[in-house]
Amino acid sequence: MGKESFTDEQLKGKIDALAPVFKEKFNVADESDVEWLLFSFAPGRINLIGEHVDYMGGWVCPAALVNGTYILVGRVKHLKKEQPAKLRFYSSQYREYFELSDTGPGAGKRVEWTNYVRGAVTLRLNYLGISIDHRTLRGVCMLIHGDVPMGAGLGTSASFGVALINALSAVVIEDYKRDSLLGTKRKYKVLPRLPQKERVMVAKQAQAVEELYCGVKVGIMGQFSAAMSDRDSFMILDCSSLTYQTYPFGPLVGNDHCFLIIDSHVRHDLLGKTKEVFNAVRSDQENAQKKISANLCKGEVFTLTDLVRSPYNYTTDGNVTQFLRQCKFFLTESEFLRSLYQVEEQRRTIEFRKVVLADHLSLNEKVKAIGALLNSSHTGMRDLLKVTIPQIDYIQRAITVQPDDVAGAKMMGGGFGGCVLALVRKGSVERVTENMRSAYKKQFGTSCDIYPMEKSGCGMFIAALSPPSNGAKL
Repeated sequence: MGKESFTDEQLKGKIDALAPVFKEKFNVADESDVEWLLFSFAPGRINLIGEHVDYMGGWVCPAALVNGTYILVGRVKHLKKEQPAKLRFYSSQYREYFELSDTGPGAGKRVEWTNYVRGAVTLRLNYLGISIDHRTLRGVCMLIHGDVPMGAGLGTSASFGVALINALSAVVIEDYKRDSLLGTKRKYKVLPRLPQKERVMVAKQAQAVEELYCGVKVGIMGQFSAAMSDRDSFMILDCSSLTYQTYPFGPLVGNDHCFLIIDSHVRHDLLGKTKEVFNAVRSDQENAQKKISANLCKGEVFTLTDLVRSPYNYTTDGNVTQFLRQCKFFLTESEFLRSLYQVEEQRRTIEFRKVVLADHLSLNEKVKAIGALLNSSHTGMRDLLKVTIPQIDYIQRAITVQPDDVAGAKMMGGGFGGCVLALVRKGSVERVTENMRSAYKKQFGTSCDIYPMEKSGCGMFIAALSPPSNGAKL
C-alpha cells in the first residue's frame, strides 16, 4: 500500500456502501447501465498549532485525519447522449441532488454546498481547457459522502474541494485507464500520485473555490494538507512559500500520550452568518498592516509575518510586541488585538517547530512544552482574536484542570464552534473522556463526542474501478 492510499479492505467497505446509493440517486437501470470509473478521497485535518495563521502567510502544523470526503464516480450510460450535457452530483450529507450544465458564477444569491461544486468544476475545467460537454464527462455522475462533521473546524470544506477537483481531473485525463495499472497486485488500482506541482495546483484551486464562489477568505492550510499529506505524518508548512517538511506523527508525543479531539457539537456556518465574522477577523489584521505601512513604513509593504520573521528590520531590540503597542493610537481595538494575536501565534508556531526538532529535550519535556503552547494558543484565540464561544472555552478549561493527565488543549479551526484538541496521557484517556462527557452534559444539557487520535491519515488519492477494457463491476 502506498503512503497515499487505503487498503483494499478499506476501499471495498466504502465502495460497497456507496454503490447502492449511487444507483438509486442517479436512476441506474441495472448493472449494465453504469460504467464504474473511480473512487476519490481527500482527508480532513487537525492543526497542531497556528490557527488563523495560514491566510497571513505564517507557519502551520496540520496532520491529515483518517476520515474525509469520498466520491464514487460512474458513467450512467443512458445519460451519455443527453442534450445539453450535464454533470450530476448527490451529497449524502446534505441529502440533495444537483445538476450542472454550464460553468461560471451561479445565478442564485444563496451560498450553499452547490457553490463548491460549481466553483470546482469551473476552475478545473477552465484549467484543463474543456467544457462540460467534453466526451470524457458524458453521463458522469458523482456521489459525494463525508464522515468528518461539517462546521467542526476539521477541514471539511477543504477536503470536499480537493477530492472533487482531483476526481474531475482523473475523469478527464482518463488516468483510470492507464495500462501501467495492470501490473499491480491490488484489487483496486491506486493511481500514482500527481507530480508535486500539480498537487499544489489542486490545493490552490480548492482554496480559490471557497474565496471566489463561497465568499470565505480562507487560507490554504486545509487544502494543502488534504492534497499533500503523507500517511502517519504531520507537516510544518510555510504558507508564504508553500514549502514544508514532514515528520512522523507517532513519535511526536511518544507512546505514553495521544491527542483527543473533543467535538462541542456547536457548528460554525461559513456558508452563512459566520462567514462575515470570520472574514472580519482577517480584514482587521490586513487593515492593521496597511495602517502600519502608511504610518511607520513610509508606504512600503509591511506584513505581520515579516515582523515576526525579521523583527530587527522594524525594532532595535527585537521586541515585536512593543512595536505593535506603539501602533495602538492609529489602530482600532480589534485591529490591535487581532494583530497582537497573529504575532504571538506565529511565534508559538516557530517555538513548536524548535521543540519538535530539539534533540536535547526529553520526550516528557517536549510534551510539557507542546501542552503549554496549546494552552497559550487558546488563551490568545479567546482574549485577543475573540473567536471562541462559551462551550469551547468550557471544554478547554475543564479538560486541563488535571495537568498530570492533560498537558494542554486549544480550540481548532476558524472558531465560533467546532472542536478542541487536547494532549492527553494514554493511561488517562478513559477517565478524562468519561469526566468530560459528564461535565459537558451537566453544563450544557447536551453531549460532546470525543475521539482519540493516535495516528494520522493520508493525502488525496484516486483508485481506479475500471480496467483499460470495457468498464468494470464492483
